[in-house]
Amino acid sequence: MSPKERARARPDKMTALLSSGDHREAARVARALLADPGVSAEERARASSVMASLAPEKVASIAGILGVVVAVAITIWACLGGGQ
Repeated sequence: MSPKERARARPDKMTALLSSGDHREAARVARALLADPGVSAEERARASSVMASLAPEKVASIAGILGVVVAVAITIWACLGGGQ
């Protein structure tokens, strides 16, 4: 398979990996496409779209951090004899 044919197969591979749930490998393929200067604008756009879809939601990240902060605060409060 020539390098050109391999480059054409990467976006299809990326889509198949996303469909199968292998997000880490799909992100690796997308990063490789974005780093390749010979990739067409369409393939670059698809790779950018994949990377954007794999980014965590900001609200979910903030909620997770707040949950950890509350859990730590409750643990410290309980260890220091709070509520006695």
